[in-house]
Amino acid sequence: MSGERVPELASHTGKRIGIIHFKTGDTDGVSLEIDKWTRIFQQAGHSVFLCSGKHGRDQHTDATEIGHAATDGPVGVTIIEALDYHSAEATRMNRETFYRIPDGRDEKAYRQQMLEQADILRRELEAWIGDHRLDVVIPQNIWSVGLHPAAAIALAQAIEHTGVQVLAQHHDFYWERVDGIGLTCSSAIEFTDTYMPPHTKGYAHVVINSRAKEMLAKRKGIDATVIPNVFDFSGPGWQRDAWNADFRTTFAIAPSDIVVLQATRVIPRKGIELAIDVVAALERRKKSLVGRQLYNGEVFTETSRIVLVLAGYVQDDTTGTYMGQLTRKAAAEGITLVTIGDRVTSTRAMRGNEKTYSLWDAYVHADIVTYPSYWEGWGNQLLEAVKARLPVVLFEYPVYRADIAPLGFSMISLGATIDSWTAERLACVASDTIGTAADEVLEVLLDRQKRENMVESNYRIAQQNFSLEALDSYLAPMMSSWS
Repeated sequence: MSGERVPELASHTGKRIGIIHFKTGDTDGVSLEIDKWTRIFQQAGHSVFLCSGKHGRDQHTDATEIGHAATDGPVGVTIIEALDYHSAEATRMNRETFYRIPDGRDEKAYRQQMLEQADILRRELEAWIGDHRLDVVIPQNIWSVGLHPAAAIALAQAIEHTGVQVLAQHHDFYWERVDGIGLTCSSAIEFTDTYMPPHTKGYAHVVINSRAKEMLAKRKGIDATVIPNVFDFSGPGWQRDAWNADFRTTFAIAPSDIVVLQATRVIPRKGIELAIDVVAALERRKKSLVGRQLYNGEVFTETSRIVLVLAGYVQDDTTGTYMGQLTRKAAAEGITLVTIGDRVTSTRAMRGNEKTYSLWDAYVHADIVTYPSYWEGWGNQLLEAVKARLPVVLFEYPVYRADIAPLGFSMISLGATIDSWTAERLACVASDTIGTAADEVLEVLLDRQKRENMVESNYRIAQQNFSLEALDSYLAPMMSSWS
């Protein structure tokens, strides 16, 4: 374990808060949400310390250095490599808990290895809590998603031994996995029942949508508070500047090309194959664009392209084949697919002589955003697109329909039903639905007023309901209880 020097307590009333996740400082939804919570806690006078298996920012510097991104002050980051759920040990225990114990291993061996891993990690977590004199620990997904079962056990035991207060945020639950699970043995049932999440009296639990609240109560008997994901809608809008001015040039995208941005990670539940279907439908309508002025004043020419840009990093946790499937589908459909996730990070940086861009730079150069996920715990990239004042092509995933759509957002819909699945388990929706969505995309590309009405209305709704100011009001009662 590596960590930073512990500063003196800044305020006699401020609490020392530890936020722990498998990773921090990246562009995934949980990492970004940690930044927002950190900002609220700091503004309230508390000190925040992060702990994770890896840290996405400043990856080429020593892990003891201090990060500053998206917060109001320095945040110490402690790296415990055994927390990374991509490790061979964590991957094995995830598989043997939720899918299958391989031939030649029995439940006794599974249980022994799980508890041995947990005990090693527990000691490191207790050291983190003690060294930083933490008053409160905020687990992020450690006790819910199940990707690292030994970490769930270790953290519960470390907290019990140290007696700190707990506010556990659960973004995703293991029973929500789209590939299906089946607990493999009585020990696996015991571990998930006891630690995912723990039932310990006095622990506060937070979920990010109403469906999760209902299921947590039904499955575990735990009452949780709903705090939705939020975004900073009060700050300045993202703009073209000296850093991102060459974004399109870097990726060989012309000014008159239409950029369809897919900003999410590249994993199967994001439904990126549906974005390919939409772009393919736009290609079939391309002649209707030639010679016409787009909303931004650019003229779409014979040589202009419609480009689907994948800005998120590739993460194939289950199949290991998804990116290849998308590449083959894009080639078969004859669309231009540009993958830039290796050059997009949570903050701008230089890697040697190579520039990396922030995710926000990608939004600045996009013309429209696709968000075809068929499962989301909330929808961070949806809020980002609204912040960027971009139209969104959206599959109406269950949480969107339950918690977001009723507020009156205007989206280009891909419907709410997956009509079929290919042999490779790629999602399909009706061709008529895809065609209607493509027609609506053309409208917001060509009709500036229609586009502005859509994006400005969405912005106002999000600002009222999902801002940092709203998050402050959600967290205020919990911070008061720590006193």
